[in-house]
Amino acid sequence: MESPGLDERRAALSSLRRLIFSSSVPWARQRARFAAATSATAIADGVERGTFRFGRVHGETLRPRDAYPNRAILYVHGGGYCIGSPVMGRALASWLAATFLATVYGLDYRLAPEHPAPAAIEDVTASLAHLAEREVVGLADSAGAGALVAALLDGAAPVAALALVSPWLDLARDYDGELAARDPLLSADWLGACARAYADGERTGPHVSPLRASWSGLAPTLVVGGEDDLLAPDAAALAARGDPRLTVRTWPGLWHDFALALGQVPEATEAAEAIAAHVGAVTGWRPNRPTGW
Repeated sequence: MESPGLDERRAALSSLRRLIFSSSVPWARQRARFAAATSATAIADGVERGTFRFGRVHGETLRPRDAYPNRAILYVHGGGYCIGSPVMGRALASWLAATFLATVYGLDYRLAPEHPAPAAIEDVTASLAHLAEREVVGLADSAGAGALVAALLDGAAPVAALALVSPWLDLARDYDGELAARDPLLSADWLGACARAYADGERTGPHVSPLRASWSGLAPTLVVGGEDDLLAPDAAALAARGDPRLTVRTWPGLWHDFALALGQVPEATEAAEAIAAHVGAVTGWRPNRPTGW
């Protein structure tokens, strides 16, 4: 049974799909509407927001008071490689920052179609290079997960642990119609438009579809997602590998990127706790319980 309020949340996401996540809406308008819709995203108590610039790459920082100087979390946002910003994962990222007294670096990577592949991968690689002297955890959702994994597979500075939310890992996949009807946020048309904008002409190579590559050598990885996510088959394909360093957890009745809605969807708190448990077990970081949620 779905948690109370999930029907209302589904309805709100369906409105966002019509207004923002639609192949009929120009990219500039999608970006502007998305920025307006996410501008009020909450930040966990005790975390301060700032900015960073590592040469060409830049983004926002989420730094708790008394943060350990050697701990960093690199967050790579989703948005089909074409829209979005670190704001979309701010609730989850700031909660993890407060939990582990670690500074989060939310990368504002270059977007397609103005900057197609491998621009996002190059920006992830540059960010990891600047953080290489710290112990880094990789956190990413949707398309950001694809860019992060692709960068790591291509030789970027390694991370200690990976947490992927509703990852988009195969841009050449055919989408399930029945599953598309259950996901209130994503559509096959919009994903197709994003794939063309980011990687037109070559969508099967490991730099844009890292699901098609071997993940040997990657850090221990947790994937969280919903069973009603149009991209759930990517997570299912990972689970089928039987790799002991890969753990996939799915929640019934939940949609794409539900885990980012901390403070709004009860199951998002469960997903955040699962991510924190994974990070703590792999890195040895001891949690400092935040009070924000």
